[in-house]
Amino acid sequence: MFSLKKIAQRTLLFLLIFVVLSFAINFYFVPLMKTYSEENDLHMESLQNAVVAMSFPIKVVENVTTQVLADASNGENVRLIEAFDRNQTELIQITNGFVESLTHYIVNMQSINKASLNRHNKSVEVLLEDTNALYYSSQRILNIMEGSHVDTVPLEVLWTHYETLSLNLADMRLRNDALNQDIFQDATLLLNVIFIIFFILLGVFSVVIYKYVLSDVNFIIKSFGQMVSRQYDFNQLPSLKPLFTEEKVIIHTVKEIIEEEKFTKEVKDLIETHYMIDDVIESLFEKLHLRMGVDRIGVAFADYSREKIVAEIGVANFDKIMLGPGFEASFSKTSLTDVLESKKSFITADLEEALKKKPNSAALLLLNAEGVKSNMVIPLKMGEAVFGMVFFSSIEKNHFNTKHLRLAEKIINEVSGLLNRSYFTKVVFSKITNSFAELVDQKDNETGEHIMRMVKYSVAIAEALRKKDLPGYSVNRKFVLEIERNASAHDIGKVGIPDEILKKPGKLTAEEWHIMKLHAGVGADIFKSLREGLRVFDADFYKFAEEIARFHHERWDGSGYPEGLRGSAIPLSARIVALADVFDAITSKRVYKEPFSFEQSVQMIKDSAGTHLDPVLVEVFVENIEKIWEIYQESE
Repeated sequence: MFSLKKIAQRTLLFLLIFVVLSFAINFYFVPLMKTYSEENDLHMESLQNAVVAMSFPIKVVENVTTQVLADASNGENVRLIEAFDRNQTELIQITNGFVESLTHYIVNMQSINKASLNRHNKSVEVLLEDTNALYYSSQRILNIMEGSHVDTVPLEVLWTHYETLSLNLADMRLRNDALNQDIFQDATLLLNVIFIIFFILLGVFSVVIYKYVLSDVNFIIKSFGQMVSRQYDFNQLPSLKPLFTEEKVIIHTVKEIIEEEKFTKEVKDLIETHYMIDDVIESLFEKLHLRMGVDRIGVAFADYSREKIVAEIGVANFDKIMLGPGFEASFSKTSLTDVLESKKSFITADLEEALKKKPNSAALLLLNAEGVKSNMVIPLKMGEAVFGMVFFSSIEKNHFNTKHLRLAEKIINEVSGLLNRSYFTKVVFSKITNSFAELVDQKDNETGEHIMRMVKYSVAIAEALRKKDLPGYSVNRKFVLEIERNASAHDIGKVGIPDEILKKPGKLTAEEWHIMKLHAGVGADIFKSLREGLRVFDADFYKFAEEIARFHHERWDGSGYPEGLRGSAIPLSARIVALADVFDAITSKRVYKEPFSFEQSVQMIKDSAGTHLDPVLVEVFVENIEKIWEIYQESE
């Protein structure tokens, strides 16, 4: 996979280099070669002229020498001697000039070869051999003339060297002309090759740009179109086959963004179907556990009036949640206050290390006790104000990265309004349910402590069922939350029972008992009416409350009321609340009875298995008797 950026950069660089080379060849190399060639021609012309000029003094020397040798008396002839000396000197000067021109020619030829990158070494070597031969012949002529007298000149040897010099020079000139032609052909070829490569690179660059404009830009525009329309489907984008690294990055980035946006939309659409924050966080956890490997999600809200951060809910894929609803931390004692001011998210990669730095932090102590090793904190914002925080945690150190943080921020920013709404909804419905329960407390002989204990017993049994996962008794966290949310309203129908019956200290008559049993239907009808009014928002609002109110007095053997349901026909929620209600009733004091001991009460529950109570639930109750004992002890 190639990098488009690098290819474009290198192509442009090569294009620039080739442009520079073409200019260099046209305006420097070619003129330089032309200059060298012209200098060569001048040197060759000088050599040729020198050779031609040598012939005249040689002929004069030959004539004088011949005359002297023919008549010895001519050796005294002053005119002949002067002619000999003059032509001897002239021949020596011409030959020295020849040698000097030859030296310049050699230097120029070496410069030509160097300028042409030594491509013509062989031809230059041959020419240098020619110059050596010329140099040898010229030196022989000099030696003859410088050491000879009028009567001692070896004319035959002199003419032999002169003729050799002339022939070698003629051959060298032919080879020199051929070399000049080769050099110019090289320059022309090099220039043509440069232009060919230039246009090839220009073509490649044009194809790359063309592909980018037609394919890549279209792909990017269509991607933006999906984001604008919020219709995310990567498979509907134009096909883009990556040739370059950047295209692969574009595809990966677009796919990642679309998947994130699609996932965010799915999360938001899912959360919009819930109105209670417990359900919202439960759904959010299920999504993010699969997507980001989140092991725990917690939500806390800022109580500015009391200057405290209050934990509202914690959901995890492990059972030991210690930092749960009701945990509070003063603004002055937690670093989370910084989030309220900065409105910025952050990652804590190692909570164990954080605890070493802040050993007195109650929140860090509890999280470490749960086994949480790292987390992200995302502020919940409404306008410019931070009204809470969402905590994403992992049981692994260094689990979260900036990509996780970006996705978490995107999701929370999308759903912060929904979280605010769901929290408000929970508070409202909790107030309504608690108000109903308080109404009953005011009419009934039972106390608010009974309601709280009974709810805790119910939650303990439901949570134990969730962990046990028995066939026919499989429940999830949502079920446990519904039990916690609605168990307190099991006897809400007693608001419709006359006080003289409800508060009667003795045994009820048959007629009074008949009226008392009506409270199950009255309570169920209250919640049924509420459900009908809220169906447009959520068909399951108060569904559990209606079931529990109507059926918590049914018995496993079918002898209960109001409908005489038997066994598993009784809703599981009602069976759980029935067990918790019975246990708390027999362990509590009433105006008409004293409380039974814990041990006696447990035995009575065991004895009721299969008749009054669900035997499986009784078994689960007994298996978790330590938890039941803890709740029992809290009221002592």
